[in-house]
Amino acid sequence: MSASNSMTDHLADFQSVLKAAISEAKAAGVEPSTSQLEERAFAAYATSSEWLGEAGLAIKAFLAAPGSSLPLSVVEKLNFCLAEVRKVWPRI
Repeated sequence: MSASNSMTDHLADFQSVLKAAISEAKAAGVEPSTSQLEERAFAAYATSSEWLGEAGLAIKAFLAAPGSSLPLSVVEKLNFCLAEVRKVWPRI
C-alpha cells in the first residue's frame, strides 16, 4: 500500500468517526454547538494537515463547552478523533 493510500484511508476513517459522533450528538439533542462543530470541522481548508488542526480545535472547543451532557459514545468517538489529530498536531 502506498503512503498516499494510507493517508487517504486514515482521513476517511477520521471523517467517518467524526460524522458518526456529530450525528449521535444531534440525535441526543445537543444543539447548537453540534452544528457549530460540524460547520467548523467540515469547512474547506487548503491542506489536509490544516483541516485536521482546525477539526481538532473545533472538537476540543465542543468538548469543553459548558452545559452539554454528551452520550459516552460521542465522547469516545471525539477522543478517538483527537488522538488522530494529535498524530499531526501534537499540541492540540
